[in-house]
Amino acid sequence: MPIHKRAPVSSSFISSPSYAGLVAEIICEELIPGLEELFPLTGEITHSFDVSDTPGGWHLVWLDKAFEFEGVQHAHLMVAPRWVARPLKLEESVPVHIRFVPNVALVELGAPDIEALPLAGKGLVTISEDED
Repeated sequence: MPIHKRAPVSSSFISSPSYAGLVAEIICEELIPGLEELFPLTGEITHSFDVSDTPGGWHLVWLDKAFEFEGVQHAHLMVAPRWVARPLKLEESVPVHIRFVPNVALVELGAPDIEALPLAGKGLVTISEDED
């Protein structure tokens, strides 16, 4: 499967609330060296996952434009609120953790092992409704 293909939707592992279909703009704060020039990035939230140690869940963002980093193409990122008291909200910048999704197959069968996804850093995410 091409890496730029959108991960298929499966209701068996979507958390509540789901932000699927919303647009996410990701701005960097503290990223691993070499990533800063790639941001801001935008994309569509395609899945929301309940993860036991992350209140507010993790959210898969299908990027509008894939990028290459250290020889790996990335078309998806995972984001999660950094603090319980600051969940994702429409039109509000929220501090998040950002992880790479080097292979979208890692999330196709259910909530991924977050610790297995490489850490990209920290940033801010603002979500909004698609204006199309």
